[in-house]
Amino acid sequence: MKRDKDCSKKPTESKLCCFGYVDYIVLASTLAIALGEELSNQDVEILSTFFAVLSDELALISTVNGCSSSDTEETFVSPVPDVAITSNRHGQKNTDENPSKKIIRKKIKKYKRY
Repeated sequence: MKRDKDCSKKPTESKLCCFGYVDYIVLASTLAIALGEELSNQDVEILSTFFAVLSDELALISTVNGCSSSDTEETFVSPVPDVAITSNRHGQKNTDENPSKKIIRKKIKKYKRY
């Protein structure tokens, strides 16, 4: 694999940054093919799910570690209730004494069949 940078100069720099994106694509493809040929379908599914979870957890850890304590205090928004406060058009409260619709009952004539 070709190295993009000389990593021996800066000991604090990440060693994984020394390789280019093509190197990682080739490595991932080679590993996937090798594992796919050696493992059963069920084992490949389990391993792929495991790596997906591992990837998500690493992304979460990286994101949380990138937060500073002063940023979290300034950007915190208190929770807002999910219920909207509503009223009717006239500003009156809806009660059982003041229904908005009237119920009209009609008698239905029954016809005899001959």
